[in-house]
Amino acid sequence: VPPPFVPDPRRVYAKDLGDVGAFSTVKGVELDAGDAALCDAFASGTVPIPWQEELIETGVFEELNVWG
Repeated sequence: VPPPFVPDPRRVYAKDLGDVGAFSTVKGVELDAGDAALCDAFASGTVPIPWQEELIETGVFEELNVWG
């Protein structure tokens, strides 16, 4: 079944050009301590920076990076 709408990848869909920029922020939303505690309870999948640096320094990253 074809979708009812296919967005054009070359076009920006925004109400205002001021809304285009850092997409990691959401306007009007503020997190409190309860939100932070909830987020801390979940594994984010991120890897600590010291561990990343160790992988790069030892050359393991280049061995594992098939796109490099």
